[in-house]
Amino acid sequence: MRAYILCGAPGAGKSSYAAKLAERENAVVISGDDIRAEIYGDEATQGQWSEIWERIEEMVSECCGMDVIIDGTHCRRDYRDETIALLRSYGYDQIEAVVIDTPLDRCIMQNATRQRGVPRHVVVEMHKSLQYSLKNINSEAFSHINFIY
Repeated sequence: MRAYILCGAPGAGKSSYAAKLAERENAVVISGDDIRAEIYGDEATQGQWSEIWERIEEMVSECCGMDVIIDGTHCRRDYRDETIALLRSYGYDQIEAVVIDTPLDRCIMQNATRQRGVPRHVVVEMHKSLQYSLKNINSEAFSHINFIY
């Protein structure tokens, strides 16, 4: 079973890429934003991470046996490590990082055009966090790392 973990700042184009990848690979997308909309009625509501993570776990369990795409920012190594551990616990042995490495100015511009925009300072901070964490991504437990520029 193959899993893809998307990594990128808000506005980077992760969800658009996830939809194309899902079609090409016949995979199921598990999206934090979709889960927020399901639980709270609005994907912009941050809510309780424990509730969101519980639903992600449920969906990974339900999709076991199918290829999956985890669509989220994963801007820090500890977030990626947690997701890798979850996927491995369900037998996913091929886990690919898909880093949507969009320049900050483009993330800000694309975020501003979205119906549900993230505050600018959050985009800046998450982009900075991702860039810092990418310095050592090769030492993480991914079977492959794919950078999308």
